Amino acid sequence: LPTPQVEARTLAMLQGLLHQLHAACSHLAVGARAFPSSVQETAGHVQHGVEGIQASLASARSFQELSGLVLAQSREAVMRAQLSLEGLLEHVGQHTPLPWLVGPFAPALVEYPEDVPVDMSKWEGCVTVG
Repeated sequence: LPTPQVEARTLAMLQGLLHQLHAACSHLAVGARAFPSSVQETAGHVQHGVEGIQASLASARSFQELSGLVLAQSREAVMRAQLSLEGLLEHVGQHTPLPWLVGPFAPALVEYPEDVPVDMSKWEGCVTVG
């Protein structure tokens, strides 16, 4: 069995990770406003699921305070969030023009027409895709 100090640190780390995940989900929900309503709804569901997990684990000071039901529900919520995020990534990959996704990270793809040669020497050391 873990010592109380290890258990408390583990729970604090878990709560910190959930806080970071919630912040990322909030950014995702804001960014999803540019997409169709189905994508916005999915982002909202992910955010809501993370909020639910946070609420379930927020007051716990030890693993004994967490019921098996709470842990199972949290595990299911994380799995649903993961599947939803995978669906969002698939949607974005299939329905979003490449220049919109790539943006400033690959200006050679965005700023120059295909029929104009691009001097790639200035991009030496950059990571390329494909």
